Amino acid sequence: MDTTTAALADKLSRMDILRSVPQPVVLHLAGQSSIEVLPAGGTVFRKGDPGRSLYLILDGTAQVHDGDYIVAQMQAGHCFGEMALLDEGPRSMSVSATTPARLARIDRDVFFGVLGEYPEVMQKIVGLLTRRLRHQTDKTLEQLQRREEELTSLVEARTAELVHQKEEAENLRAKAETEKREADRQRLRAEHSERAEQQFLANMSHEIRTPMNAVMGMTNLLLQKKPREDQLLYLHSIRQSSEALLVILNDILDISKIQAGKMDLEYTNLCVADILEQVRTTLQFRAEEKGLALDLNYDPHIPPVLIGDPVRLQQVLLNLAGNAVKFTEKGRVTIDAGQIERLDGHCRLHFAVRDTGIGMTPDQLAVVFESFRQASGDTARKYGGTGLGLSISKQLVEKFGGVLQAESRPGEGSVFWFDIDLAVSTRKETPPPMPAAAATGTLRGLRILLAEDNAFNRIVAVETLEMLIPAVVVRTAENGQLALEMLQTGVFDVVLMDVAMPIMDGLEATRAIRSLPAPLSAVPVIAFTASVTQKEVRRCLQSGMNGCVPKPFRDEQLIAALLAVRGGVADLSGSRTEATPSPAGHLAFLEKLTGGNPDRIRKYIGLYIESVTAALPRIEAALESDDREELRRVVHTVKPQFRMLGMEDVAVLAQEIETQVLENADTGGLPEKVARLLQEMRESVERIG
Repeated sequence: MDTTTAALADKLSRMDILRSVPQPVVLHLAGQSSIEVLPAGGTVFRKGDPGRSLYLILDGTAQVHDGDYIVAQMQAGHCFGEMALLDEGPRSMSVSATTPARLARIDRDVFFGVLGEYPEVMQKIVGLLTRRLRHQTDKTLEQLQRREEELTSLVEARTAELVHQKEEAENLRAKAETEKREADRQRLRAEHSERAEQQFLANMSHEIRTPMNAVMGMTNLLLQKKPREDQLLYLHSIRQSSEALLVILNDILDISKIQAGKMDLEYTNLCVADILEQVRTTLQFRAEEKGLALDLNYDPHIPPVLIGDPVRLQQVLLNLAGNAVKFTEKGRVTIDAGQIERLDGHCRLHFAVRDTGIGMTPDQLAVVFESFRQASGDTARKYGGTGLGLSISKQLVEKFGGVLQAESRPGEGSVFWFDIDLAVSTRKETPPPMPAAAATGTLRGLRILLAEDNAFNRIVAVETLEMLIPAVVVRTAENGQLALEMLQTGVFDVVLMDVAMPIMDGLEATRAIRSLPAPLSAVPVIAFTASVTQKEVRRCLQSGMNGCVPKPFRDEQLIAALLAVRGGVADLSGSRTEATPSPAGHLAFLEKLTGGNPDRIRKYIGLYIESVTAALPRIEAALESDDREELRRVVHTVKPQFRMLGMEDVAVLAQEIETQVLENADTGGLPEKVARLLQEMRESVERIG
């Protein structure tokens, strides 16, 4: 009997994992599925086959088995193969039809292509899979326990029998142990899959970062107290291990943000030479330990200051160079940075990282950029790592507008390279960082209210603040309600507010503070949060907070956040230090983008005005002379500045103009669009200048 797409969609919509998916989406999924008809005894897949599809039994019955050992019987309406959606590794069991059966097969690419925007589906699959595997494991362990009891009884009863009978009993015991290990492996695999999915959704970030903040903070405090040589070794080991754990956690969060489309680059001044030097400084000791040469080839023609995201560019280069050092036992690692061309206020750069390491085969190279994949099965065991670094680097390079590529040969080393375009800044050099003493000196005598429910984290924060800021006064509250009461009865310059607290959380407490009468309502509030997803940061800013410091925090992050809000701190004793007025109306988004930092607000506004002012006459001249290629180049150059300031409508208009010229489409209406763009640009400069 044939199954129509509508009928299949109806069966699919009854599945628990798809009940929250809109019917049109389920109908589309049904149209992309295929039907398989099997006779009784027919095999759906065998143990050891790669997993690529999810199956739904439409008619008939099937069984899950390992040889003649039957794990489960399934009827019409049951689905199986969910593990294939998470891992294309070999199947752990076989499935075959016990009666004539019809199955709907949904391939992995089809599943994620249709349901990629419904993360709750993956959560349900992980939950269902975990329960099923746990049930199978419990059943297997129960049978193993019975077998072991029977085997023990048999051994005791036949102790005096012939040697071959004893050997047979020992063989049975060995088989039972093998089956038990397999069951344990399945259980661990299911638990790992569940954790991985939760990490991708960033649900465990808070639970990990909160104790990590205490571990790293107290370790740093102990290192400041002149420990003994033997203690120093232990403390350095703790710090290195916790920092390695934090790197893994950040990788997980980065890849989940990228896949969710929520990873955005920051546009600010950067110096390529400084970034390369920082990468070399970070890796120099590790390279010297292995006897490797670490070389930098820097093109002096690269402009001293460019506009882009220095943190993400450094992350990419550090990932590539760190891998090169990791997989090279002798020889050298070389980092190249060169200028390809410079045109229309932009500079095209070429970056390459070369090594003389173990290299890769073509098959290994083909999967090296995939998430959670490494070149070979023993790579993680021998070298460590999550298998995320290159995947993150590839997608960050694509955010920059480039493509990360690689060449490699076994035993001859590897080279990874990419080309990107960056705008050239009018500045001739990046400003030197404020000396630590001067930075903390400006915060002398700061009165801080710390709201934190975790006793260890309170100790870390208080002792760190007392160590960094001269004459600082810190009072603590264990929840948001107590912090609100203390703020109304005391005098404080700033509040450090944990987000997740009992009785009253940090978000609710901040909203309550903003509803107080002035000047209490104006006190700066900085979030202390173990969840660093963009959604969490957005929630903090929307509740009225002025900035966020992630846990575990670094000293410089905490000081930078305090300095950022110190420019507008109300002196509740009677005087007030004035700050740059906050943007209003059209520029309100800058408050969220910068956490209310007046220096960063001024910097972004300055960059925008500088770029737009230079582009206005060029666009007018190109329009007047009908030089469409020049028009396209200038509009393309200025377009990122609109998005940098949140002017999405203007950015869309610029994209329409660029596309129309680039595709040589019907140019009707082009002059009107350009005129509208010019008007928007002039009005924006007048509005924020």
